[in-house]
Amino acid sequence: MARIAWLVVVAALAQACTGPGYLLRAGWSEARLLLRRRPIAGLLVRPDLDPALRERLELTLAVREFAADTLGLRVGRSYSTYAEVDDDATVWVVSAAYRDRLEPYAWRYPLVGRLPYRGFFARREADALAARLATQQLDVDIRPALAFSTLGWFADPLLSNVADEPPVSVATTVLHELFHATLYVPGQAAFNESAATFAGQRGAIAFFCGGPGVHPERCADAERRWAATRARGRLLGRLSVRLRALYAAAPAPALRERARQRLVGVAAASLERRGLGVRADLLPPNNARLLGELLYLTDLERLDALAPSDADLGPGLARLVAATRDTPEPFAAMRALATSAPGR
Repeated sequence: MARIAWLVVVAALAQACTGPGYLLRAGWSEARLLLRRRPIAGLLVRPDLDPALRERLELTLAVREFAADTLGLRVGRSYSTYAEVDDDATVWVVSAAYRDRLEPYAWRYPLVGRLPYRGFFARREADALAARLATQQLDVDIRPALAFSTLGWFADPLLSNVADEPPVSVATTVLHELFHATLYVPGQAAFNESAATFAGQRGAIAFFCGGPGVHPERCADAERRWAATRARGRLLGRLSVRLRALYAAAPAPALRERARQRLVGVAAASLERRGLGVRADLLPPNNARLLGELLYLTDLERLDALAPSDADLGPGLARLVAATRDTPEPFAAMRALATSAPGR
């Protein structure tokens, strides 16, 4: 399953702080990573460059050009460099949610608004925050992010752990992050991530199926991933509706937990039966984990309607950016836009 696209997080760590210690640690870690950047063009002239890495670097440059010229994304100097990283995950993302309602615990940050997560470059710091949150009777989740966006403030590099992924994942990640640099609505994490999921996965289809990276096998892989992502989004969306109804009924805590276990168990079995995940993805019930997934999977069908064909994707993204950039209700603006999209 293409979890990389769902785990890519806007980790604006250099700007996001609730205290000076967090700011200094995050800023220093971000600076160390950016100092590792090396121009991709310079690496490609090396005769001893690993062939697999060469292919990924060339792919990244081609996707970057496609993003700018065909999709109209803001590219700048992002993904023109490469950086080696030491660990499997560069950022550990901590999220929390209330157990009696489907509502995230959120933090307020300068510039980017309220976000339902905090990011750390050190797992021990993520574990410490998660332990503190758990004492407040919150559902807590920690997940790795294989890539991140600085929203165009810096020239984001292609990280070595992303370059290790299959070609479709690399292309999807680059496009996902470049969309964040193109559009970011403060305080609207679910819209930002779901719109980037659409741009990344539909962009990969356009690139491999009829664009400059045309490749039948990769085209089929990109289409399969998008179909699976949408199917998972639909199933988890239905689960969220049922859970909200349960919480609104306000049963006693013991009854609520039994009903929650039953609803989530049915959804987990359905995911597994359809090849969209395993039971461990949802069980035991955890509102933070569910909301963390829905950040990337909300209203994907309506987003998909913005571009009935690959040729419509660039114009569709342009309309989406124009309609949602300055609105406090980006989902509502997107839904109105989707009803008037070509072919509707």
